[in-house]
Amino acid sequence: MATNKFLLHTLFISFLLAAPQCYSDRPVLRATMTRSEKTIDFTRAVRRSHERLSMLAARLAATSGDASAQAPLQQDGGGEYGMTFSIGTPPQQLSALADTGSDLVWLKCGPCTQCAPQGSPSYYPNTSSSFSKMPCSGGLCGVLKNQSLAACSAGGDECDYLYSYGLSKSSHHYTKGYLSTETFTLGTDAVPDIGFGCTTMSEGGYGTGSGLVGLGRGSLSLVSQLNVGAFSYCLTSDPSKSSPLLFGSGPLTGPGVQSTPLISVPSPSLYSVDLQSITIGNVTTPGTGDSGFIFDSGTTLTYLAEPAYTLAKAAVLSQTDLVRAPDQDGFEACYVAPSDGSDTAAPPMVLHFDGADMVLPVANYVVDVGDGVVCWIVQKSPSVSIIGNIMQMDFQVLHDVENSVLSFQPANCDNL
Repeated sequence: MATNKFLLHTLFISFLLAAPQCYSDRPVLRATMTRSEKTIDFTRAVRRSHERLSMLAARLAATSGDASAQAPLQQDGGGEYGMTFSIGTPPQQLSALADTGSDLVWLKCGPCTQCAPQGSPSYYPNTSSSFSKMPCSGGLCGVLKNQSLAACSAGGDECDYLYSYGLSKSSHHYTKGYLSTETFTLGTDAVPDIGFGCTTMSEGGYGTGSGLVGLGRGSLSLVSQLNVGAFSYCLTSDPSKSSPLLFGSGPLTGPGVQSTPLISVPSPSLYSVDLQSITIGNVTTPGTGDSGFIFDSGTTLTYLAEPAYTLAKAAVLSQTDLVRAPDQDGFEACYVAPSDGSDTAAPPMVLHFDGADMVLPVANYVVDVGDGVVCWIVQKSPSVSIIGNIMQMDFQVLHDVENSVLSFQPANCDNL
């Protein structure tokens, strides 16, 4: 018996020594996300979200789900979120589009007269003592070269990139420049040697900020470079307030925590889960099957592929006790807004994931689109299914990259 206890004790100690460090033991880095507009223009939001959806679907089809597939960006006034941070020594404060659907971090550098968007601040490397160009031997340069997105200067001291968000290098959605390293300051914490694109030319819509912060699962992303293992955000429903973005945040605790595995379809670089079914009122309809359901901070609306969309829409139409309004901007379940402002006429909506149920507040799926009309926020997709940022509001969403798990819980984002 003593021998068995000794062996068990030895095995347990060996397991502890071999186990990787838990991400919750690492320091938490805090940033903020702010919606670019106080009131969403849903006509623009629909157009921008649909462009993002269409180009992402085409890119994924062209690459057969390859990890290098990136979400397209065309965001200006469509409900996107900007991340606020500082870069350089001394720090220069900037805001850039926060995007879980892509990886590269890039910022407008210098005057950048051929960069979009115009009018937002640029980062000036010549005023920073911690700036350096990334040589051809840099690891991130190698990643882009392997994807045919970068080339080296004759002496190998500069890695030039052309990073397209469309289907080809001739796309009108791209960023071009040279890779660099710099100190990023998140809250009060300075992190040196973060690789990013120093952009000298770009085209497309990238919100109202100074570039883009890729938060995807690939090696180029800020999440991977910080080596934090996990990050979370909590998108407040109050547009006048900022939303917390936490890097290295530990497992969610307290009431209402739900967890579901991250899956590799439609791409291992995206935060996709298995949506098994949807309950609307007293009707349960099929989910998205084997195609996955992408949690995406950069898309405003929510999209469902067929047959999930049509069946869920039918459940909404048959159980909503409001006067129908004409369809508009791709919304196919619209109603005259109740005069008392109540939301009790809309049926409850629950998303059933693998091992987790997301009970949605009505404000997350029925929205005021203006002119006294409210609409169900979900639209039809020809292929890719996405849960957009409106449907994620007032949930803390934890992306556990290290353990391939996505967790969420209802939260007061202002208190995090």
